[in-house]
Amino acid sequence: MEKMLDYIRQYADTILTRYRDPYNGTPLFFDGINTFTGEPVKWRNMDGTDWEPSNIGSQQNLFRTLVGLSALTGDSKYKDAAKAAIRWHFDHADPSGLLTWGGHCFLDLKTLDTVGPEGKSKVHEIKHHYPFYELMFEVDPQATAKLIKAEWNCHIDNWDTLELTRHGTYGRPLQEEGFWEKPMNQDLEILREAKGLSFVNIGNDLIYSAGLLGQRVPGEEKALDWAEFLAWQYVRTRYPATGLGCYQFNRPVKREEAPTDENHPQFTFSFYGDRAQRQFGPEYGDVAKEAWVLFKMDPDALNGPEGIYGDSTLAQLTLARQLGAKGEKLKQWAVDGLDAWLKYAYVPETNEIKPMFADGRDLTGQVFPRRGFYGQKGWVFERKPINTIVFLSTVTAWAISGRDSLWQHVVAMARNFGLGEWNAADPKSPKGPLVATKADAILLFAVLEVARSTGTSAYLELAKSLGERIMEQHAHRGMFVPSEKHIHCRFDDTDALALLTLIATERGCPEIIPGFRSQGGYIHGDIQLENGSKKNIMDIKDILNRPRFTRHFEALSWQPSGGVYE
Repeated sequence: MEKMLDYIRQYADTILTRYRDPYNGTPLFFDGINTFTGEPVKWRNMDGTDWEPSNIGSQQNLFRTLVGLSALTGDSKYKDAAKAAIRWHFDHADPSGLLTWGGHCFLDLKTLDTVGPEGKSKVHEIKHHYPFYELMFEVDPQATAKLIKAEWNCHIDNWDTLELTRHGTYGRPLQEEGFWEKPMNQDLEILREAKGLSFVNIGNDLIYSAGLLGQRVPGEEKALDWAEFLAWQYVRTRYPATGLGCYQFNRPVKREEAPTDENHPQFTFSFYGDRAQRQFGPEYGDVAKEAWVLFKMDPDALNGPEGIYGDSTLAQLTLARQLGAKGEKLKQWAVDGLDAWLKYAYVPETNEIKPMFADGRDLTGQVFPRRGFYGQKGWVFERKPINTIVFLSTVTAWAISGRDSLWQHVVAMARNFGLGEWNAADPKSPKGPLVATKADAILLFAVLEVARSTGTSAYLELAKSLGERIMEQHAHRGMFVPSEKHIHCRFDDTDALALLTLIATERGCPEIIPGFRSQGGYIHGDIQLENGSKKNIMDIKDILNRPRFTRHFEALSWQPSGGVYE
């Protein structure tokens, strides 16, 4: 464990000494580096400009790591560095209190200009970010409270109907006094029409932020009421017969007739009405609505049931745990929703999830009848492997609720993820020795949750073997990378945070490490390729997760072998 801690400390020291702003003297961090050359990650704009991103929305796990490292070592410099970066952003917030961060807006650290990929207009977007608000409250509780209000203010276009927009507007005037005193309309129509789309990956970030604000800042208690009210919109829109869904609680208002040509560039846009109903309604009926889609056939799409039952459920459960008795409703809603979905969708024999609408009917093998937002005509509905975030949310739901049906799913998932034979009849008595076969930080968080919940040493030993696998497979060139062949270290990845949590658990003090909340931020939009053409990408998939010698995005950051870390 000491060698592991020493490596993490060296990793953090390198970031602090070499990868904070070398141009302007600010305390800001780069988002990541090319581990073979030592250069910061770059994003090439459509005008050919190479930006060097500093996106505080993509650094929240880095900040959690730095705070955890200070807690374990007693050296405050790591936490101080995170606080200094937050302080700078508070001092440079827009007039409403919003920070320069998120999926479409960040700083170019060379110039400190606010930039963003073309086509997105530098809008405010946070999806499954769940920032480290606890540290922000420590830095400046008033600025943090203003930030959270500004987030709600810029993403809610109509408080009477609770109409959300995923793209918030910077600079929207904010009236802080009496902000949470607005009336709540208890009789809102279910699946009401709206221009803005209430995606759960936007709404849940708002729920999470207001929940923490209502708990932590005196005088802001009504923020928690609004968090609960917004969460209730998703719950009351679940499909009545099954309790499944929902991805959004409204449906797009039809503003004009759709093009008759399926190849029209705007054919899949939402202003022609509900995109699921347009694509699947004639065959599947009333259940074919965007709110009730529980499948994802396009691997590049941002929607899908994992967003509901993985990231969102996990965040609500951790928030409910922090709130204690005041989080009881959030806890119950999250546990019930996850339990229902696993009942209908999970296939334990193969560790897959069935594609379906929220009525629970298995669509496996059926064919897309026409082109639309969800994919091409002729595509086949397929079962997809469950991901590790869903495993972690299921473990957390079981740990919080003690529900046996969830433990049965946990046991099956653990076996399929190579974590050995756990005991369906007794969580405290796993069958045989448990040894990890994979290196995965999310699996490590899940196993540590079980270890703490059961007090069984076998799970802690399993967690240690997971930690060893992570060090063997991901610790290279003084950084953490997905494999020895991968180019970039993304500072927001969770390996270091997971390992610190392991070390603290082994020492009997896991509570000193900030808790995991999400896999972090992203940048999404158009880049310029080497040949001058345009491609819409996400940095976490197409840049930061790229193995060496793949030349698809060489215009961004490819380098030949050699360099300071070789």
